[in-house]
Amino acid sequence: MSNSSKLIVVAGAAGKLGRLVVESLLTHSGVRVRALVRDPKKPEAAALAARGAELVAVDVATATDAARAEAVRGAFAVVSTLQGGPDVIIDGQLALLRAAKAAGARRFIPSDYSYNVFTLPAGINPNSDWRRTLAERARAEVTPSFEVVHVLQGIFTDAYVLGFLGAFDRERRVVRYWGDGTTPIDWTTWEDTARYTAAAAVDERPVPAQLFVSGDRMDILTFAKSWEAARGETLTVERLGSLADLEAEIQRRLAAEPHNMFAWLPLMYNRGMFGGQALLGPSENGRYPEIVPETVAQAAARGAV
Repeated sequence: MSNSSKLIVVAGAAGKLGRLVVESLLTHSGVRVRALVRDPKKPEAAALAARGAELVAVDVATATDAARAEAVRGAFAVVSTLQGGPDVIIDGQLALLRAAKAAGARRFIPSDYSYNVFTLPAGINPNSDWRRTLAERARAEVTPSFEVVHVLQGIFTDAYVLGFLGAFDRERRVVRYWGDGTTPIDWTTWEDTARYTAAAAVDERPVPAQLFVSGDRMDILTFAKSWEAARGETLTVERLGSLADLEAEIQRRLAAEPHNMFAWLPLMYNRGMFGGQALLGPSENGRYPEIVPETVAQAAARGAV
């Protein structure tokens, strides 16, 4: 299939990463994009249509098999940026993956976009566990002509994400961490994640099952220094405790509010990030030399973080 006839289907296209993936795909000459959205009347969806994407209204998790089959008909690749619980991440994506395979697609890219879920022990983070479960079930669907590619880029170099994790309060100019602060962390912007995902989606070559890409690698203390240098401002750095203290705090919050995931989920990401168990494998940035990812300093200079 030539590049001029490639159709890439993007599920969850109205979300932040989904929109960026669609926009990145549309920069590839001759590539057509079909954007799967739940509500095509949303402004975010309408903006994609204005850019040239074909909109299809479908809820991947609840759709019929026939609707999913129609949604991916003719696709060269199917990219998922869906978010949700195990009904979406495992069941919905597996159904979409199987529809993509049946439609003759070359590859399926599930919604991972995280640190390395494959080296993270079970039980560290339920979101990572769900993605690893999907990967295990998807492995049975892989053939010489059908790939499942997991794009893994580390932590988003983004003030909102780091605020959710409790690692960076940009408004108060505070960086917080657990452990000794010297554990390497992989950092990548949303935009670069989208660019690499789009490049992998249209790639004619076989793509590694685990595609490790990143913009930078540094520990949290170096992050703080890089941000200060880029912004010309001073940060306060706070150590919250040891990794053992972090574990104790997770268990305390789980016991106190077991049904409130926002009370403890950020700390579970912290445990993978500061524990060093989720560092990316060998970089595949070199596969796509046309992409020059932003460093932490560059992202900070433009105000992304």
